[in-house]
Amino acid sequence: MFLDFATFTSEDDAGVDTRTTASVAPEKQSLEAPRFVISSLGDGTSCRAFPMENGTPGHNGLSIETSCRDLYSPLADAKTWRNNEDGTIDLADFRGQTIVEFSPSDGLSYISVEPRTVVLSMSAEGIDPL
Repeated sequence: MFLDFATFTSEDDAGVDTRTTASVAPEKQSLEAPRFVISSLGDGTSCRAFPMENGTPGHNGLSIETSCRDLYSPLADAKTWRNNEDGTIDLADFRGQTIVEFSPSDGLSYISVEPRTVVLSMSAEGIDPL
């Protein structure tokens, strides 16, 4: 009986469309990867940042959405995520120059403290605080 089941083939089409279309964006990040939403306080514009572990304590590579340029144009150059001893987080360019420094706020959220010409918030998304 098992042999009959294992060798069964259906004559009917299952009706599954196996084509991939451009309207379905591929998943770029693992659901387990930490991600943060960066937002402007005024107009509700936001983008996401993805810190990646690279083996250097406190310093991680950073992948950032290109739409972050709309919040603060230098953010497009952010390549490094630095966790500082005082609890702040710096997003820096490839030379290590800080672009934006965030200070802890409520819960898993942060507020920008440098530069003072722009005010941004950053909150954790997909991170379990427990």
